[in-house]
Amino acid sequence: MNNTTEQFDTPVEPGANILVTTASEDNLAVPVQEARFGGGIIRAAMVISLGNILTRILGLLRESVLAALFGTTAIAQAFIIADNTLSIFFDLLVSGAISAALVPVLSRYAAKAQDRREFWNIVNTLLTLGTLLLVGVISILEIFADPLARFMSADSPPEVKDLTAGLVRVILFAILFLGVSSIMMAALQAMQKFAWSALSLVARNGSVVLLALVFGAWLGVWSLVLGVLLGSFMLIVLQSPGLRGNRFIPTFNFRHPAIKEIWRLYRPIFFGLLITSAALIIDRNLANSTGISSIGAMRYATTLQQFALGLVGTAISIAILPTLSRQANEENLASYRYTLTSGLRLLTVLIIPATLGLLALALPTITLLYQRGQFHDADKWLTLIALLGYLPGLPAAAFDQMLIVAFYARKNTLTPVLVGVVSNLAYLAIALGAVKIWHWGMIGLVLANSTQQIVHMTIMLVLLRRLFGKTSLTDGQHRLTPTLVRTVLAAVLMFAVAFLLSGLVTNILGSGLLPTLAALIIGGGGGGIVYLVCLRVLRVEEMSLVIGAVQKKLKRSR
Repeated sequence: MNNTTEQFDTPVEPGANILVTTASEDNLAVPVQEARFGGGIIRAAMVISLGNILTRILGLLRESVLAALFGTTAIAQAFIIADNTLSIFFDLLVSGAISAALVPVLSRYAAKAQDRREFWNIVNTLLTLGTLLLVGVISILEIFADPLARFMSADSPPEVKDLTAGLVRVILFAILFLGVSSIMMAALQAMQKFAWSALSLVARNGSVVLLALVFGAWLGVWSLVLGVLLGSFMLIVLQSPGLRGNRFIPTFNFRHPAIKEIWRLYRPIFFGLLITSAALIIDRNLANSTGISSIGAMRYATTLQQFALGLVGTAISIAILPTLSRQANEENLASYRYTLTSGLRLLTVLIIPATLGLLALALPTITLLYQRGQFHDADKWLTLIALLGYLPGLPAAAFDQMLIVAFYARKNTLTPVLVGVVSNLAYLAIALGAVKIWHWGMIGLVLANSTQQIVHMTIMLVLLRRLFGKTSLTDGQHRLTPTLVRTVLAAVLMFAVAFLLSGLVTNILGSGLLPTLAALIIGGGGGGIVYLVCLRVLRVEEMSLVIGAVQKKLKRSR
């Protein structure tokens, strides 16, 4: 199962909330300044994407270092299980609350608080409460770290189990830094300051890479764990300037209405994540039983999938959430519908080509990033198989992020949780059958994950139509379907060109670092040009919005 510049603090223009009503029921009230979507949210998404690009590049470098040092060996498996354990409990305790509760609630207080004193009071209360809770939880987790690590590495040799348990005990301390930094991140997003968070995430991966390169030969896999701890702490350090003007003072106003509302919104998320966490723990146990190399190959393939997802889906979802949260009432329902549908259309023209482009260039990408040191030919082909199995779920995961945000903005956190429970149960049923009954091995787990993503997205889309009625995504003037059809046509042609060009370059130049790099550049560049031309011919306007926002940003920077 898969488990995320210059300062940007420009608020979304007030004009985006001004409505013009028309006589037609099929054409609900639409914001007067529709192009404003391209000004506020797209520029925010650009900033987040820039941070994501740097973060994901360093993330790829981190995985490249891990692959070179340990390949898909038992040592790599021990670190990956430890890192997965950190992610599981961080998601359960803090991460799930950011989009579901913290940003929607804080966004409203940030918008209405003239002197921001009440806003900062809430933030300080959250920081105080979060620190106390996380210290207590870490103390409890340290007691169960050893049996938990041994369960997830059940089929490993005793020395690998011991190493995994030791790594888990140490890496769990990063939860405190991640929790505090996440509250800071939510406050910055509520104020629509996205650059500080993006910058801090870059440092997190950079710390892992730096310590691994400097101390890897001396400390071995422990250098990676120390890098995770340092990187988590740097999230706090680098976000602090964005919150200047507010001095942290321990505040115990736990009865504040905002704190109660955040808990009310997050409560169903928490209980849903309990099931998700259990599924992830079982997943690690199943993956371990499919072979010593499976966890490493799945990790490296997931990193490539998450690169595309974070670059596109996560960036747009984060950028759109504060705006949707402010429009999520009956008076602004038309604006809400327009913003959501526009975001989905923009997401479509970016995630479809990203998926097919990654499919076309999968082999040279894996070769360039990973194949060195302890990462051998067998590891390359195993990683390729895992990636091919993950890719069908990539567009579904991206759309699903946006659909979940749509419910969160309307203070509905229960529905996504229930859908998550259903999709997790579907995953476990398929995964257990694939591994224990049909003996499909690693590919069974990967396909089960893609199926889970598709099931979750499909149910969310159906529920969105039923719950919101005429705010559905296929009615009215701003329909998603035409954009989807045109984008798929353009992306398929792009795939063919990229695949053929990269293969041609490889056949002419052969193997090696420079030929592989040339295949990626020529194949990716040629396919990208074809895609843009096709969008122009097919009159897909969303790409024009992106290009216009980029040009405006470049003019401002001069």
